[in-house]
Amino acid sequence: MKNLELEHCTDEELAVMAERDSGAMCVLIERYTKIIRWKASMLCGTVEADDLAQEGFMGLLSAVASFDKRHGVRFSTYAGTCITNRMLSVLRRSSSLPTPVGDISEPVFEMPDTNAQPDSIVFQREEWADLWRNIIAQLSSFEYQICMMFIGGMGYSEIAENLDISVKSVNNALQRVRRKIRGKLM
Repeated sequence: MKNLELEHCTDEELAVMAERDSGAMCVLIERYTKIIRWKASMLCGTVEADDLAQEGFMGLLSAVASFDKRHGVRFSTYAGTCITNRMLSVLRRSSSLPTPVGDISEPVFEMPDTNAQPDSIVFQREEWADLWRNIIAQLSSFEYQICMMFIGGMGYSEIAENLDISVKSVNNALQRVRRKIRGKLM
């Protein structure tokens, strides 16, 4: 499906399709970018808001990979929980670190100003969505599938068994995914 068609789908439909369709994943990322950034700015403290936002995106990917519509839970509720839990987990792990010096009362990411021009708000959302779209576009369908399974909590051997491939093939694919993502972020 084209992204224009996908934008009319519900989050639940997109989550089911995103397991195999990177276009569906891109639409979900666009939809959740604002809330992830907002949560990161509200929770940041001992952890940078950018780092929390990255964890939030990982929480979103995990939600997509593990979402089961048969449980009768809305995807937005499930994803919100996964995103928040991922961020809180990072904060808990970093609680032994000293708090940085300086004023941390101001969030790094601001919610859009209600007086801001709509086109500037859309542009900002599109920048984040473009980054994630570009990352996903670098992956082959095989790498994307393995990546989604891994993010969903499957281990190397479980992925190998599920796809009827060797564990070494899974490891190699995930190494390629990591290199491609690192290359896009640098």
